[in-house]
Amino acid sequence: MGRIQFYGAISLDGYLATPDDRIDWLTNLSGIPNDVGAETLQQMSSAILGRVTYDAVQELAPHAPLNPHNPQMTSYVMTHRSHPGQPGFTFTSEPVTTLAQRLAHSGNVWIVGGSGILTPLLTAHLVDDLYVQIAPVLLGNGKRLFETLPHQQELELVTTHHYGPLAEVVYHLSN
Repeated sequence: MGRIQFYGAISLDGYLATPDDRIDWLTNLSGIPNDVGAETLQQMSSAILGRVTYDAVQELAPHAPLNPHNPQMTSYVMTHRSHPGQPGFTFTSEPVTTLAQRLAHSGNVWIVGGSGILTPLLTAHLVDDLYVQIAPVLLGNGKRLFETLPHQQELELVTTHHYGPLAEVVYHLSN
């Protein structure tokens, strides 16, 4: 059985993206090593992301694999809109909790982004680990990583890393 793991970056004040879904505040940071996340992302067998995250990724790198450290990985885009197939991406409206549990039977699942994906998984106690890189940027507003949860959750700090301007904290969730 694989692990369900969030891996992503936020601003120091907790935002994934600006109100209009831009992440240039992160992609324009200098000094981030090219191999950040390589060890973790190589171990991912699948990924789950929302359509807004998918659109942002496609705008940044339209023909690149979502996971350059494992280009054969299949990514599942949560959407209720019909969408033509694209190599490496499967579009689905399957409940995210059901999808994540099914994919975890085949290996580690990367939760790419968005509270719309992460919150239901946290609520169902399905997330095993959070890898959060914190960028030295205060956005002031935008799209938050964490939304309201129905109950408190305890986490165990596993380790911290320093990657150029980023501080990474790795937590294990006590489910």
